[in-house]
Amino acid sequence: MKNNSLTAVLGVLIAAVLLLSGCAGTARGKDSSVYQHDGSLEVVDLSRSDADAMVVIRYPAIIDEDALTSYYRAFEAHAIGGSPKVDNQTRRDSEKIAQALISKSNYYSMSLYRELRDRLPKHSVLLSPHILELDEQNRLTSRPLLASEEIPSVLTIDFSVYSFPDPRKMMDSPPLTFGDIVTPLFVVHANRWMRPSTHGLLLSSEPLLGPAWTQSEIQADRQIESRLYDKPFEFRRPLDYVTFLQKGSQSAVDVPLKSAGESRRQVVAVEVHPLEKIRMDAELVARITHPNAADPFAEDFVKGAATRIVTALNRVDHDRSTFFARQIALSRFDPSLGEAFLSLSRSEDIRARLQMGEALIAAEKKFLSAQSGSLYAGTFEGTYGDQMRQMIAAEYRLLEDRRDLARAQNWSTALAVVAVAGAAYAGTDPGSSNFFQSSTFYNAMILSSFAAVNSALSKRAESKTIGENFLVQMAPAINRQVSIQVEWLESRQEITASDFSEFREKTLGLYQSSARSMEHVFDPLCEFRHPAMQQSGRWFGLCRDGLGMSSGYGLIIGDDGSSVEFVGFASQGLATGTGAMIVRSPQETGADYFEGGFEAGLPNGVVLVEEPGRKPRVRNFQAGRDTGAADADQLTLVKF
Repeated sequence: MKNNSLTAVLGVLIAAVLLLSGCAGTARGKDSSVYQHDGSLEVVDLSRSDADAMVVIRYPAIIDEDALTSYYRAFEAHAIGGSPKVDNQTRRDSEKIAQALISKSNYYSMSLYRELRDRLPKHSVLLSPHILELDEQNRLTSRPLLASEEIPSVLTIDFSVYSFPDPRKMMDSPPLTFGDIVTPLFVVHANRWMRPSTHGLLLSSEPLLGPAWTQSEIQADRQIESRLYDKPFEFRRPLDYVTFLQKGSQSAVDVPLKSAGESRRQVVAVEVHPLEKIRMDAELVARITHPNAADPFAEDFVKGAATRIVTALNRVDHDRSTFFARQIALSRFDPSLGEAFLSLSRSEDIRARLQMGEALIAAEKKFLSAQSGSLYAGTFEGTYGDQMRQMIAAEYRLLEDRRDLARAQNWSTALAVVAVAGAAYAGTDPGSSNFFQSSTFYNAMILSSFAAVNSALSKRAESKTIGENFLVQMAPAINRQVSIQVEWLESRQEITASDFSEFREKTLGLYQSSARSMEHVFDPLCEFRHPAMQQSGRWFGLCRDGLGMSSGYGLIIGDDGSSVEFVGFASQGLATGTGAMIVRSPQETGADYFEGGFEAGLPNGVVLVEEPGRKPRVRNFQAGRDTGAADADQLTLVKF
């Protein structure tokens, strides 16, 4: 059995070496990222709510077996870095690379998680692994396996790694994730109210810019539609990388952009992360399998990326960023409470319910934080992580020997490369049995994927079951019982559950037993208006003569797709007093944002203005007309 396994390993390695030896390059990469590490930078959290996470990390974790073919063809069709020439051999190799990227995205995502977890407050970083599957129209999509995205979060990160589909180009210029080289792809987005002018999109790897912009736009539209028509918000944003695979790069015409440098940091635009082929420190990669070895990916990319995330967190109002996500989360306990939250009313009756609702959301966050910790331990610190590090080390030795051969122009020693790399796979015992003698390893090694555990599952199984089975294999402790203390007012309650659905049933039951659901608080026919809109919209707040008044939230969606959103004070259905307004026209890219004084529905007095592609500025307005610069000290902002 051992000899047969080794023969199979060596056969694949020989094929890999032949691919490598057929290229003239040396697989170069960048020594450092555009994002630089600053260990002295600490996050500043001035939020008044505990019912939020600071960061949710989304990443591709597994592929539903029914979606494999679609995933393979999409990976070929929408390549980054060139147009691969596909033949039968290339297609087989491309499929192995496609699966390998899922495995490596699993692994490298954990580096980002650990760095942010260690730098940010406890329970504030959550993992959201996704399963790639087909939707009802047989299109490639993804959905989360955990409920982490149902927790309000300041920032959401989409992360994956990438390699060009044609392995014959591995030693040349196209993007590569193999051995000591990693090509990360990531997007940073948030609720649209965090950055209204870009629909909440803050940063995107260059190849994903079009899909990320489109997805952010759709997400913003779906949110306001659900509020206007009293529908539960059920939109699940697929991974932006998966949207790219399904639809290609898509055009992002007139999207306001800025580079990763400091010169235009204040401009309201999407920061473009250039496609970076990071070459990790050779000495660290060579020691990657040693006990307590440093993480080379963290040193060369993740720490700098984490610094960029902390910088973003320090520049925004966390309560504003999570305001509408909290409303959605509260509505799961009590739809009328969600409406009351929008009204900005804090009467004693509403305040007590809000405090309990947010305490329960905070408890759900802690439960999901425990699941994220279990997933990290299983993926990075357990057997899976050990296997991945051995695979990366073997890949690195292949590349290094190939580089030596390229420099020496000595191809006669190619078989020696096989022997060196093959030694990494022979006789190692990571668990109770030799993993490297198993069929699972044969499917996972080098250009294959650990996500191939799908083959051991029933093809007819429900996707949800597949996902759960995968997570249990990755992190057996993910289904362990977790106990969370819930505290509100003078009450304290312990909730214990082994999975999130059970935990949520108990939080919902606790809310219903402690606080009666609110009756419909506000008149659904109460109108909100805007001078430039023919249609009237809806006001969430107090009403007089059918028109919105006092504090609350209003929105209008025009027949032409234009929209107005407002948070603040209203009179006679018009924005009047201190407020914040998003105005969007379908003919323009992005949206305009105004915050400060309003009168009769229009900006009036000292107002903060944000427009796509420009720096925020404080201006004087009279009846909606900009009359010049204003003193920022006189600006009054909304308290979300």
